[in-house]
Amino acid sequence: MRNIKSTISHCSDSSRVYLMDLHHDDFPKIISIIENMADENGYTKLFAKIPATYGPAFLNAGYVMEALIPGFYNGSEDALFMMKYKTEERAKPESEALEAFQQLLLKPANTKEIPMDADYTLKPLKEADATNMVPVFKEVFETYPFPIYDPDYLIKTMKEDDTRYFGAFFNNELIAISSAECNNTKKNAEMTDFAVISSHRGKRLAVHLLKFMEEELVKDGFKTFYTIARLHSLPMNKTFYNLGYKYSGTLHNNTQISGKIESMNIWYKSR
Repeated sequence: MRNIKSTISHCSDSSRVYLMDLHHDDFPKIISIIENMADENGYTKLFAKIPATYGPAFLNAGYVMEALIPGFYNGSEDALFMMKYKTEERAKPESEALEAFQQLLLKPANTKEIPMDADYTLKPLKEADATNMVPVFKEVFETYPFPIYDPDYLIKTMKEDDTRYFGAFFNNELIAISSAECNNTKKNAEMTDFAVISSHRGKRLAVHLLKFMEEELVKDGFKTFYTIARLHSLPMNKTFYNLGYKYSGTLHNNTQISGKIESMNIWYKSR
């Protein structure tokens, strides 16, 4: 893409350009590149996840910081979540949802451990599991910003994108999934794509999957775990809160999921 080394994602569904990983060779031209990309496509938001070193240049270009993760890059440099909005409407906070979320943070976390039911087993998922993953994602996510209903795409992410998938099984049937999008060089991982089919909800499977992912990744030297959780999903936010993750900000009207653009909360845990 335009002879750059940085990783960029963009789509019309979210009406957004997302600078996922900034390569130092692209600085500072990357700022104008993603700006032009947004203008050419009529997108209403730019999102840049960047090392703190580059923060002043993005602030000078009209960005605001909505979240921060300490030690995101190899445990030594912070990550800034920088946003630029093209319309006032896109920048407007979701007041009612934020008020409800605020009440969650005012309550103490529930750190009591509850064992997983013996009927369930957890294990890492492999390429051979891709076809069985699709029905789970289809039931849980009405729409999604990436083609997770395509088994070939899931296999591609396993092979090329350093994404690790984990599953919960009931009588050898896959009934819940989570994933970790891993940066093996900078030793951070996004904990995401939690999906539990309706007939097995209420068993705290997301909690057990999250703990299982952490345990597996710690073995490989990962230092920072984080998630971008839907503001409207209080149960998912509660899961991270109860497991010791720290809230660090809200990305307003950020991601198209389940048929509409939603605000997202940033949570992180450092090892």
